[in-house]
Amino acid sequence: MKVIGLTGGTGSGKSVVSAWLKDKGAVVIDADAVAHGIIEKGKPAYLEIVDYYGKEILDTSGHIVRKSLGNIVFKDKNKLEFLNRCTHKYINHEINSQMEQAKAEKSGRCIILDAPLLFEAGLQEKCDTIWAVVAEEQVRIQRIMNRDGLSYQQALERISAQKSRAEYEALANVVIDNSGDLASLEKKLKGLLPCIKN
Repeated sequence: MKVIGLTGGTGSGKSVVSAWLKDKGAVVIDADAVAHGIIEKGKPAYLEIVDYYGKEILDTSGHIVRKSLGNIVFKDKNKLEFLNRCTHKYINHEINSQMEQAKAEKSGRCIILDAPLLFEAGLQEKCDTIWAVVAEEQVRIQRIMNRDGLSYQQALERISAQKSRAEYEALANVVIDNSGDLASLEKKLKGLLPCIKN
């Protein structure tokens, strides 16, 4: 099965693209969902994260509050790098398992590996081609503020902690500009439909 790495910065609309491709028959492996699962209470990454960042990132029942963790790591590059190093090994293992299962079941037209940190986690090696979803910075900031209830500054910090648009464009085989509306995006995606066939 063909594996397409789908990446892009926060607020670019990557999740919308991923959902659209899933609706068209692709098997989607969501690296963010995998990442959320591996930091659940009792998982190995959970223990490493709490040991490093401290209990102030936990709620009263001992679960990691991702917003609290985000407020720490998006202000300190070293703390973000530790989080990525800590989680990537567990994410890679789980993604490998899901990819093998999808290939064994031959359950879709192709596999979409939806990963904002595709390159940082070394996941590009698993892909036949890379698609990057990009959007203008101000569009992304507004989307993040609306979606996550963050301030302008918090949204900007999250964008600044990721690759630039130019970096995504340089690393991708296909660039999908999602600065416009949904109708414009769907028109672009329909043109890419032949690419998701095996």
